[in-house]
This record gives sequence, C-alpha cells and structure tokens, in this order.
Amino acid sequence: MQSFNVHYFDGKSSVPKSVTLELHEDFVRIAELNFAYEFKDIEIRAKLKNTPQSVSFSDGSYCELGADDFFCINNQDKVILKLESKIKYAALSFAVLCLFVLFCLTYGATMAANMIAPQIPKTAVEKMSVQTLEFFDKYYMSESKIDKTKQDFIKRRFNMLLNKNSDLNLHFRSSEFFGANAFALPNGDIVLFDDLVEIEKDSEFRGIIGVLAHESGHVAHLHGLKMLVKSSISSALIGYLTGDFSGFITSFSTLMVEAKYSRSHENEADLYAIKVLKKNNISTAYMADLFDEIAKKHKLSDNTTLKSILSSHPLIEERIEQLRK
Repeated sequence: MQSFNVHYFDGKSSVPKSVTLELHEDFVRIAELNFAYEFKDIEIRAKLKNTPQSVSFSDGSYCELGADDFFCINNQDKVILKLESKIKYAALSFAVLCLFVLFCLTYGATMAANMIAPQIPKTAVEKMSVQTLEFFDKYYMSESKIDKTKQDFIKRRFNMLLNKNSDLNLHFRSSEFFGANAFALPNGDIVLFDDLVEIEKDSEFRGIIGVLAHESGHVAHLHGLKMLVKSSISSALIGYLTGDFSGFITSFSTLMVEAKYSRSHENEADLYAIKVLKKNNISTAYMADLFDEIAKKHKLSDNTTLKSILSSHPLIEERIEQLRK
C-alpha cells in the first residue's frame, strides 16, 4: 500500500483539509475521513513535471498532492511521466507528431480522397452540385448575354469533341465575380462565363473548346469530390490541433494545403485537355492564345511569390508553355 499526504477539498468549501490518501489494490481510501472510492469512481489528472497532481472523486470532492508526489494506478502512467519529464523524449514526440500531421495533410489525405471520392453516391453528388449551382446563381451569377446562336455553336462543337457525353452539361452565365473563367461541378455541369467567350479571338472558338475539355478533365478525374474530402480532412485536423475550427489560422492553413492539391489537379486536367484536343486534331495553340489573352486582361504575372504559393492554378506562363509545346 502506498500513502500520500494530500490537501482534501470537499467541493463545497475552499478550505482544504490535510489528510492521508491510501492507494490499495483496487480502491483508494482517505483514512481520516473513512472515505473509500473504487478506481472507476476516481479521475486522475496527468502528472506534468513538478506541478501538483490532483485526484477527483465521483461526489465532486478532490485531493491535491504535493509537487514531488506522483499518484498512478498502472505502469503506463509511470512510463508517460518519464517520457514527458525528459526533454529529448518530448522533442522526439513533437517531431513524430509533426511528421504524422504532415503525412495526414499530404499523402494520407490524398490517399483517403482517392479511396473515398469514387464511393460517394451519385444521388449525393447530384444534389450537392445542383445546390452549389443554385447558390452561385442566386449570389454571384446572372443570365448570359452571349448571343444564342453563338452559344449553340459552342455547344455543338463541345458535344462533337466529347462524342455527346450525356454526363456533361454546358451552361452559359455572366458574372463580374468570376470574370473570364469557367468551372465544373462534380455531376458534370460546366459553367462558361461571358467574359471568357468575349476575349476569344478564334472564330471557331477552339480556345474555348480547349478550356471546356480542361473542365471535363476535372469531372472525369473526380477532382471536385477529392478536393471536398481532402478539404474536410485538413480542416478537421488543423482545427483539432489549433483548437480553432473557424478562425483565421484554420482557414489560412487549410488554404495553403488545398492550393497545392488544386494545382496538381489543374495540371492533370490540362494533360486531359491536351489529349482530347489531339484526338480531335485541334491544335493546343488556340488554348494557349486564349490563356495569353486572359493574362493580358487581368495583368497576371508569375513574378509574385505569394501569388504563386496561394494560387489554386499552376503559373499561367508554365501552362502556356506546356500548351505551345
């Protein structure tokens, strides 16, 4: 039997009593008060270096041990205290934790996303995509002002390119928020914005067709769903570690992780578009010319380091160079 001289607090008064806490085989006892508690009725606070350790009881009372005393009911607690008390072990544990977090945010989350994304039910994908499109229509987009004849021409060219793939639906929209852009939703809805159509100089809209092929690559490779899974994992993990699930730290850290992940998707979608264009005997130069026009319109430059880190797309000059090759 072990015994400890402790300060006892009854949970009603702030005045402690000096008593003896006895540790028996399967219960603890306070000799002076003739109180006994089974192990299942007590909660032991972990010992941290030289700070006083406390033992709480089910009736709301608790004991506080001396700074040099250590109370435990199994050998595992002793091992943990030894590890926490040595700086080399603490440093090693911190290094292992950092490597584990890094793995989870990169390869681990990517592996999980690749496994989970294909298993998401089509009904869930459809509902999520429809709701997203409705949300953007309500707050960020309006009806397209592009001539209907021009819209029909682009749709016909796009359908020919993809052999009338019924899973893909092209929508035209106008938006100051999105500007000269296009995006694809996981269910195959592709949105093309007026500003992008208007800066296209090719009368056959072959640059636009290249962009639409790129967006279809996102759908084919399930990029939207994979981003959703990885974003959820990274947000939950960073929020858990920082204790901030909604603040700036979580938002910024998750953004940094997602940006790199998205760039890999953009490269994969570019390669998909190049393959589709080549198959249909369409030069990728038209797509490169369109990117040139986008860069000029928005005055994009690859010389800004922070922009390149946070950009969800590969650097514009790199993409143009790849297309021209």
